[in-house]
Amino acid sequence: MNEGNVGEPISFGARPTSRAWDEIVIRFDSGGIDLGKIREALGRSRERSGAPIERVLTVNFVATHFSQASWEKAQIAMEAACTVHPARLVVLIADPKSDDDSVTARVSIVRPSGAAFVMERVVLTATGKSVRHLESATYGLLVPEIPFVLVWGGRPEGEFLTRVAEQADRVIIDSGTRAASALADVQSLLARGNPVGDLAWARIFPWQALAAEVLDIPNLREHRGNITGVRVVCAGEPAAEGVLLAGWFQSRIKKAKVELITGPLTDTRAPSEELLQPPGQNSNPGFRLPPPPEPLVPGQIVRLEFDAPPAHFSLYREGPLLIASVSGDDDGALVHRTRLPPDAAGRLLSLELKLLSGRDETYVASVDAAVRLLAKQANK
Repeated sequence: MNEGNVGEPISFGARPTSRAWDEIVIRFDSGGIDLGKIREALGRSRERSGAPIERVLTVNFVATHFSQASWEKAQIAMEAACTVHPARLVVLIADPKSDDDSVTARVSIVRPSGAAFVMERVVLTATGKSVRHLESATYGLLVPEIPFVLVWGGRPEGEFLTRVAEQADRVIIDSGTRAASALADVQSLLARGNPVGDLAWARIFPWQALAAEVLDIPNLREHRGNITGVRVVCAGEPAAEGVLLAGWFQSRIKKAKVELITGPLTDTRAPSEELLQPPGQNSNPGFRLPPPPEPLVPGQIVRLEFDAPPAHFSLYREGPLLIASVSGDDDGALVHRTRLPPDAAGRLLSLELKLLSGRDETYVASVDAAVRLLAKQANK
């Protein structure tokens, strides 16, 4: 075992606005992980930081990753979540294909940007056969009697995930990082009763909220029981977000015909008529033509349509706005706009952490319906 200090402060999430004290680095070459050494290092790091002896902790975060790059991408999101939920953060980085068999522990006390408290952080990087020690170390580093949240940074499958998920109060995944077919693995986790949260599910909250809001307008409520068809249009092949939105509609309105549509990868909608007027004919001296449309993210939801004859509902993206339009209603047409929130992983993670234990039954029903839709589509 070798122990040393990192000379320069390392800011959590690579942000200079966060404050971190020198990391204590411990290397275990063989024989497992000495948790006593890690706890001792946490105490020394706390002394260096000047943090009070009394800890403020509401949750244990365990974040799993299978490469250093994956963890570095996730740091900012975890920091954002920890500004709301004071935590002990245990990061597991597993590299079983390496020829080296060792575990390196990086222990530090971090003050997330904007937080009035510090966070305890332990990053365990295991290589080769030493990966097998990570699971037991996880349980040994949890603070007892507070919730345990697993943030899974890989594909939602495998024995390790299955075992740890049985112990966790909440398991957070991102099915949007995988092909939509991986929702079948999520369905298997849910079938075992695991309390799963999904960042892809949180991404479609604005679409769900606007659809529900439009259908709750007094003169449009009459159409709620008459929806016959739903179409979710995605940029290219539908990804998890689009499939989950379609599954949500199917689970809520079982009699409706729900379809997943593959759309173009470029936004081909023409600018509105007033923007196309030549500068000489426009009274606004600050007039300028809009920029060309940006390429869409593959799999991104671009439009949601549903029919409740004679009314037709259409929700679609237009830059930072989500717009709902209704036609065919006997009270006339309607257009409603709302601003899309930033698609930041930290914000999405905080949304999913509002439920710290138990299952979101609406999500469970939507995943079941989504998997059935994918199977039906594959059989066509």
